[in-house]
Amino acid sequence: MEWFLFQLFRTELIHREHPSSPMRSTAQQTSSEIFLAAVKRGAKRRARLSQKILAAGKIFSTPIASGNGEYLIDLSFGSPPQKASAIVDTGSDLIWVQCLPCQSCYTAIRAKFDPTKSSSYAAGLPYQSCNTSCQYNYMYGDDSSTSGALSFDSITIRTSTITNVAFGCGHRNLGTFAGAGGLMGLGQGPLSLISQAGAITSKIFSYCLVPLGINKTSPMYIGDSAAAGSDIAYTPLLNNIVNPSFYYVGLTGISVAGKAVNYPAGTFSIDTSGQGGFILDSGTTLTYLNTAAFTAVVAREAPRRPTLPWCFISLVWISPSLPLPPENIFVAVDTLGSDCLAMAASTGFSILGNIQQQNHWIVHGIVNKQVGFKTENIETI
Repeated sequence: MEWFLFQLFRTELIHREHPSSPMRSTAQQTSSEIFLAAVKRGAKRRARLSQKILAAGKIFSTPIASGNGEYLIDLSFGSPPQKASAIVDTGSDLIWVQCLPCQSCYTAIRAKFDPTKSSSYAAGLPYQSCNTSCQYNYMYGDDSSTSGALSFDSITIRTSTITNVAFGCGHRNLGTFAGAGGLMGLGQGPLSLISQAGAITSKIFSYCLVPLGINKTSPMYIGDSAAAGSDIAYTPLLNNIVNPSFYYVGLTGISVAGKAVNYPAGTFSIDTSGQGGFILDSGTTLTYLNTAAFTAVVAREAPRRPTLPWCFISLVWISPSLPLPPENIFVAVDTLGSDCLAMAASTGFSILGNIQQQNHWIVHGIVNKQVGFKTENIETI
């Protein structure tokens, strides 16, 4: 297809437990079991992120932060297109897929990409040092890994094709990645899909995550932020030169039921070593707050549990605030009315997880260095 500047196209984010997901568990699960399993995966992901962030700047190698994720998309590689499914990861950059010949690969739902059947495939990168063969090796924090040849080819998402995309053609892949054929990095680095498609999408993407248990996929737009509608409230995207791929925002305050929570100044600041700060991450289930802030939130929240339906938490950014109603704060864990706070304590950095992002348009704008928020009604998307 012919591309024009600032092309806009829509795809769908599929939660790993959605009926159409190849990652879905074979065993029948209740909504609370799905949530608790996601919490466990999210805790492991937070630990992997911690490994990367807290070790940043040291000379020894550290594992990449991602791995098994919560959402995936359907896409195709090559010409003619060969179908694949990839985990979506806003916390990493590299795009990769399992490739033939496969020296060591895990079992995936779809066939492995065969570069010999693609007329647009090219191995190597356009640099003198690796113009015919350039190898990559990614190790994830859960000991899974992928390695192979950095290559170029077309990527098709629904009916839209992006040409000359650099990606990893994985010939040696260890782990399961929950049955997905690879991973799509949506971070801010030069190898991410958003960065590589910047000339035609203005380096903007947005999504609206539907709650767990809803039999719908979550819309994602790559391109013009107008796709998320009007009344988007923006806050600056902060720069962390030590960890430049992550999406950091400046959290300046938290309120519970309209009253400010007190915690030490600088709790969410990024220090000179790259530690601290507040990250947006669609692959982590819970929101993890710096321990000092989390303790203060729980102390304020505990007396209000008898009036749960009327309790709101607001996260105040440098510019707008993000009001979180009860369905973004608490999750039912059984049929007896028990509920859990969908937040936990963290050290070293904080994360806005996907439970708190649900029912909101989240707009990432790399060029303008801003993130937008807007409450959404899932029935309208």
